[in-house]
Amino acid sequence: MQILNKINSFMWGTPLLLLVLFTGVILTVRTRFFQIRFFGASLKTFFGADKTTRKSGQPSALGAACTALAGTMGVGNIVGVAGAISLGGAGAVFWMWVSALFSMIVKFAEIALSVRYREQNRDGSRTGGAMYYIKNALPKIFSPLAIAFSACGVAAAFGIGNLVQINVVASSTVQMLKALVTLSPQIEFYIKLMTGIICAVLCAFVLKNDGVAGSFCKRMMPILTITYMLLTLGAIAVNYKNLPSVFACIFKGAFSPHGVTGGAVGSAFVGMRYGFARGVFSNEAGMGTAPTAYAASDGDEVSLGLMGITEVFIDTVVVCTLTSLAILCSVNIKYGLDLSTTLTLTALDSVYGERVLFVFCPVVIFFALSSTIGWGLYGTKFMTFLFGTKSKNVFLFIFIAAMIPAAVFRAEAAWIIAEILNGFMIIPNTVALLYLTNEVADITNNAQCTMHNA
Repeated sequence: MQILNKINSFMWGTPLLLLVLFTGVILTVRTRFFQIRFFGASLKTFFGADKTTRKSGQPSALGAACTALAGTMGVGNIVGVAGAISLGGAGAVFWMWVSALFSMIVKFAEIALSVRYREQNRDGSRTGGAMYYIKNALPKIFSPLAIAFSACGVAAAFGIGNLVQINVVASSTVQMLKALVTLSPQIEFYIKLMTGIICAVLCAFVLKNDGVAGSFCKRMMPILTITYMLLTLGAIAVNYKNLPSVFACIFKGAFSPHGVTGGAVGSAFVGMRYGFARGVFSNEAGMGTAPTAYAASDGDEVSLGLMGITEVFIDTVVVCTLTSLAILCSVNIKYGLDLSTTLTLTALDSVYGERVLFVFCPVVIFFALSSTIGWGLYGTKFMTFLFGTKSKNVFLFIFIAAMIPAAVFRAEAAWIIAEILNGFMIIPNTVALLYLTNEVADITNNAQCTMHNA
């Protein structure tokens, strides 16, 4: 744990935070705040995507968006946000908002470039992602970055997409059972182990066919998102009188957390670090993962890029904010301790009572499984880029088998490993985005002209 903490502190130190922020700022300035000017068009495109006609054999744009949301929406919005608040103070919420503003244009750029430089397979299907615009759009000297990115993506699939998610599924299952009966540590271990086996079997059935996985995500994500939003909105509504003081703590804590946390969080940089890190963990902008889903779908670079803007908005601005407000309105937080799921559940307990556990935990479980499925699809794309189509089954076998030990892994270490692997993915992708900034600006200019003429 000490070694992992040191690596994580270095990875998510000042250099990486500045790189992520700098990339978002540069893209925002060069596109003249495209994510704000075209936010309305983004919402219209996202929610009208399922009404558009798609070409035969190609995944729908909405299906791609739901797959991408499945990869991002999950424990990061619930556990990650709670951890950011408890460790970084209420001000971490402000920095999540800031990260979301710049993440919107970063996500647009990733998707648009991925669609522009995607390739067609022999069977007529399409494939793309950050590794393809690194390979096809950058000079040959940068080609090792595509390999490095894909290798980091394969590793990250086992961290953020497997280790963290399955660990949360197992912990949530034990938590529900403990509310009904007393469990010894040994029984808890065996329950977690059995949960990992069940998850492996279920995910093997879904992941063996891309169409089944996309259909699963498309059906589950709206149900899960709305259910969770209603739970948090209820907690906020009951404690609405606390909202003014909560917002005051958020803005004050962003720049002077010492006064809000009683000294437990004394540095504004700590709040910024956790806000940015968990914000990126949640929406995955800059990591270059979502483009692998969008590039396989029917749609042009602008419309699919616009959908990415709404994806970040729903994930970070809406869902993460609801989690944050529900916690801050309802719970007296002991800052400095990573309380994670316990913090969110305590907030909901205070409103709905202990029985809310049997609604909250299943939502968390299905969020986590959806994320695992989304990341399983990403991992196959990264693996195929590195070693060809025959390596897909090898990856899936190892990925599914890894769910069993992931269920009994130490939760704190799982989160730290996931954050480290996220950082490794961001570096090659942001380098490519910065190199292609002018091309992104041209795409947004063409989008503006097309919409104006329409």
